[in-house]
Amino acid sequence: MFKKVVDLAIVLIFLLVVVGVVRPYWHKYWIGQEIEAAAIYGTKNSIEDTRNFLSKKMSESGRDFRGDDFRIAKNEDNTVTISLTYYDRIRVFGLVLKELKFTVEKTKSEVEATF
Repeated sequence: MFKKVVDLAIVLIFLLVVVGVVRPYWHKYWIGQEIEAAAIYGTKNSIEDTRNFLSKKMSESGRDFRGDDFRIAKNEDNTVTISLTYYDRIRVFGLVLKELKFTVEKTKSEVEATF
């Protein structure tokens, strides 16, 4: 019985460590998805509208990024590039093991619908 409890505790600790290590990369992936959606939106809208759209998306998903945190560029061909540089931490049991610097950049071009 004691061995099963110890084994279960070891497995739970291992899972908590894995979640703590993977979490910043998981967040980076989802932030990238939201930035990509905003870049697609930006191909048909102004930079300010895109910045507002992106701020709203981040707010709805509970992220603390504001519109000024993003670099948004749009050229004459309606190609939009959005980038964000931010810091995240690997935390396990409340201890910060490592601080990570991430840069997420997405570029999308306008697509003309053909029906």
